[in-house]
Amino acid sequence: MESETITTVYNFISPQETKKLIAKKSDMVIIDVRTEKEFLYEGRLEGAILIDFKKPRIFKREIKKLDRKKTYLIYCAVGRISQKACTEMTSLGFENIYGMKGGLKSWQQDLDLICTISKLNDEEIIEARKSIITRLNKIEGQVKGMKKMLLNGEYCGDILNQSLAVKSALNSTNQEIMEMFSNVCITSEEHKKDFFKYLKKLMG
Repeated sequence: MESETITTVYNFISPQETKKLIAKKSDMVIIDVRTEKEFLYEGRLEGAILIDFKKPRIFKREIKKLDRKKTYLIYCAVGRISQKACTEMTSLGFENIYGMKGGLKSWQQDLDLICTISKLNDEEIIEARKSIITRLNKIEGQVKGMKKMLLNGEYCGDILNQSLAVKSALNSTNQEIMEMFSNVCITSEEHKKDFFKYLKKLMG
């Protein structure tokens, strides 16, 4: 019976109200309850922490570590998952909870934001590029190693194992490039469309 009344404890507010609340409450904790891929590649509110609601045991464990006296803003992609997360949190004794109506997609649309990911500063951009170049140098060395193995007539299983290592390294490199893309290169609606086009290809 108790669980039927706890759903009214939290408040659902519009993206505009959310923006005002963030500006007003600097100590508010913002929780993104989407998946890690969504969090990394589909934008996020600045300062948000990721606690994936679709991993219930981890979600409950991490939520229990939080201070129940603080104020929390919960959001997801379109608002449905965040409602469930808010209900779960109220059942655990959290009282100052806000959910964002329509989720991040509504925020981006209503506030006409090109990208909600925190931007990298110049030093961070340089470091990100250096990191990608380091990965590419390693991959280049692995490919050269494969060529040498082929020329030397080495065992195909070993060559294939090296090829799989290259594939894994390329996947990690693509993730870093996409993260930099989202932080640096989305400066227009056209760039944003390109970002999601490549994201779809990478996840396909």
